[in-house]
Amino acid sequence: MSRVRFALFILFLLVRCGCQLSAQSSIKLSVDLRDAPRKLLHTIEIIAVEPGPLTLAFPQWIGNEHAPAPLTQQVGVFIKALNDDGGSALPMHWTRDPTNLYLYRVSVPAGVHSIEITFDFITSDTSGDGLASSDANLAVLDWNTVLLYPYRGPDTRVADMTVTPTVILPSGWHTATALKPVTEDAQPISSSVVRFQPVSLDQLVDSPMMSGRYFSEVALAPEVSPRHFLDIVADRPEDLEVPPVWVDDLSKAVRQAGILFHSHHYDEYRFLITLSNNISGEAVDHGQSLDDRRPANFIRNEKWQKLFAGYTIHDFLHSWNGKYRRPEGMTTPNFQTPVNTSGLWVYEGLTAYLADVTTARTGIWIKEEFLESIASTAASLDHRPGMKWRDLDDVDLMAYPLWSNEDSSYDNWRLNGFDPYTQGELIWLDIDVAIRNKSHGKRSLNDFLVLFHGLGGDTGPKVVPYSFADIVTCLNQVVPNDWETFLTKRLHSTSETPLQGITGSGYKLVYKEAADHDFQYSLAMSLGKDGIISDVLMGGIAYQAGFGTGMKILAVNGQPFALATLQREIDAAKATTTPLDFRVENTGVLSDLHLDYHGGQRHPVLERLPNTPDRIAEIVQPMAASQ
Repeated sequence: MSRVRFALFILFLLVRCGCQLSAQSSIKLSVDLRDAPRKLLHTIEIIAVEPGPLTLAFPQWIGNEHAPAPLTQQVGVFIKALNDDGGSALPMHWTRDPTNLYLYRVSVPAGVHSIEITFDFITSDTSGDGLASSDANLAVLDWNTVLLYPYRGPDTRVADMTVTPTVILPSGWHTATALKPVTEDAQPISSSVVRFQPVSLDQLVDSPMMSGRYFSEVALAPEVSPRHFLDIVADRPEDLEVPPVWVDDLSKAVRQAGILFHSHHYDEYRFLITLSNNISGEAVDHGQSLDDRRPANFIRNEKWQKLFAGYTIHDFLHSWNGKYRRPEGMTTPNFQTPVNTSGLWVYEGLTAYLADVTTARTGIWIKEEFLESIASTAASLDHRPGMKWRDLDDVDLMAYPLWSNEDSSYDNWRLNGFDPYTQGELIWLDIDVAIRNKSHGKRSLNDFLVLFHGLGGDTGPKVVPYSFADIVTCLNQVVPNDWETFLTKRLHSTSETPLQGITGSGYKLVYKEAADHDFQYSLAMSLGKDGIISDVLMGGIAYQAGFGTGMKILAVNGQPFALATLQREIDAAKATTTPLDFRVENTGVLSDLHLDYHGGQRHPVLERLPNTPDRIAEIVQPMAASQ
């Protein structure tokens, strides 16, 4: 018997046994990861059914993903009818729905009450760049890629379906997930066969699993209940060496989050970190864990830790904002219903703001670094003329197609799926500052978070949807104000950059002379070290001079292009009236362009407004447990 056939046979026996032992479960799912190093996952499902027409769905829309599921990577689909007496499995013909390719149609014969489904999932990334969700030493399992579920139309509720999962690991591999094993053995799990307790289908999909040969686990903020763990898999054992300062920083973030929300909405929380140069880079939020996939030396690279300090905290805070409290348009009963992303300004914008605030409150950033981050966000929005025609509500609704576009050409004119993060962050800074100013410093956004995200106190994982009106009502409980008009103006404005929170906090955005390597605040264009222009500010001086995206700068003032050369010539132009001369190439055509610019290199900073309260200083203060 071949290795794969033997693995499928073992899986079949495991699933069959599961059916007999846990009759209350509607789906028995077993996934064999032993071929993950070859970028293949093998699935066997047994699903309870009734005779007649049956539709099976491959999950298409996962609310926290930025694209529909990779259907083309599901292969080798076979469906069989099982006799009630456990006898032979009879092949069943299936057809794909011609208008919804994620649906499979079958007809269940009379007398059949369960079916067996087998298929493989190819873990190679759809981008075709050779990356994947598995390699020779580790794998990340997204459960939605290894299952089909009964679909009865738009009213199908995955929360009402129960799945009993089992995995088979490669020899010597360990695993970590928010799912609970059948036995409460101490983690990490290292048995080759791991059975998990029955769980609802929506919670299963919200509980990714990582596994690997090299694994480490560290308890975070051990005095906090529920428990929190940092779990890491890596391609090399040396990449598991976590600097103590990082453990300390994440522990501080755990403590600050508990104080901030006065609640937890998980049984335990796992920071799942995959360190590999062979794995697709993703960072996905989940209710009881995060799934961050980073380069091999991410944790030990001090520069990356400083630049991306808030990224892990961002996904952690989504447990409250986005998973527990979720916009009603993004709360769908099943995985075939597209989400309405109009609430991203809260889902992502508020999380972006809180991540920066928490990063400062933990001490990872000092106040000046928080100010620098806000200044960078504000300046980027100050140079996005697309905000003059596309309001934030439209950006929210267009998030999926904007996310899927990887071309940065005229990004400032088109906008992109990450504008809800940046625009939303400034809106929530504005809200925080407005509350503080209207209450004379007695109340803040912290009070809103306790009411809104602490609703119900400590709970297990669940979703509590909300509407725009719910936000307005809760804000009015904190400080009475015309919040509906306040928010509506900011969601639909096409007349101004949302800088009110900065001025209200006692600062103003200014541009001072300093190096800025992408030159968007000096020459009104962005370019790389190879001289290729990635973006040109619509209507800016570079646009008016004839520059366009995709062009390559070959020379500056007669000198071969280099970033250092361009910076030097920009500085020298401050003392002259002579335009900067550029030699550029555009799809094989050479031309000479001229920029009459003499303002030097410019970098955004926040400058204090005299005789005003420094609300930023208040915002970044660590919170005490009594608050």
